[in-house]
Amino acid sequence: MKLATLQALLQVEALGSIRAAAQQVHLSQPALTAAIQQLEEELGAPLLVRTKQGATFTEFGRAFLPRARLILGEARRAREEIEQLRGHWEGQLRFSTSPAVALSLLPLALPRFRTEHPGVDVTFRDGLYPGITPALRDGSLDFGLTPVHRLDIEQDLVAEPLFVTDIVIACHKDHPLRHATSLAELAGCDWVLSSAPRGPGAVVDEAFAAAGLGAPRRALVCESFLALPGLVAHSDYMATIPRLLFELNAFREQLVQVPVRELLPSPTVHVVRRHDLPLTPAAQKLIGWIRHYALALPKQQAKG
Repeated sequence: MKLATLQALLQVEALGSIRAAAQQVHLSQPALTAAIQQLEEELGAPLLVRTKQGATFTEFGRAFLPRARLILGEARRAREEIEQLRGHWEGQLRFSTSPAVALSLLPLALPRFRTEHPGVDVTFRDGLYPGITPALRDGSLDFGLTPVHRLDIEQDLVAEPLFVTDIVIACHKDHPLRHATSLAELAGCDWVLSSAPRGPGAVVDEAFAAAGLGAPRRALVCESFLALPGLVAHSDYMATIPRLLFELNAFREQLVQVPVRELLPSPTVHVVRRHDLPLTPAAQKLIGWIRHYALALPKQQAKG
């Protein structure tokens, strides 16, 4: 099973034809066809159906594609790990991050990391657990930085604690209940949730339950933490927001923290990865810088 053939197979998926894929990987069409046929013989199953319009994947081919991505990703990481251990800091780093981390810690950690290791290609995107699990499993992501309850982590994943988030209740600065001091006063409000159950956007459910109140009245579910502050700033909705995002968002001047006396749940941001996919030295270095700056968060949050 040749890695070049697997890479070409992914190009067939992306481009829809063997001819276009052959051009992309700098092979002749007959050579690529022969390589794919050899792979099919090794697997004992047809992967492609060839037509005048292009190439489509069989049921076997569709099942094999995630494995091909995983094999290629593992091979890449293995090469990069060896090179990095030798002192050649190159390669790729792919991860997801919660918006609060992206706004607060990454602007500090990434420049330090890039100064030390400019040869490492870094790509990151927004993402929260459990939405990031497919990309972790197929190797598209090296790790995720996300709030999660460790008891919710599935068995094929590992979660290493990074820092504890501080959650606040936010509303528009002119909201009639902006000075409320108890959750009971907010029982009649419309709430916006921003994440999956037990995520940082749903802690109001846990808070209400702990206070012996019925479930909060859910008006909307907004799965974007970046859109949430603006939504709350232009409405009478209440929402729970990580303090880091509350302090740093573009609508900060239009929002206030509701000073309820009850303690809100404080989710922990974890580094989440596959249990059988060790972090490369580059990934460990970047996480080390993020952890370094996270140590100062308790002081920053206390000031907020």
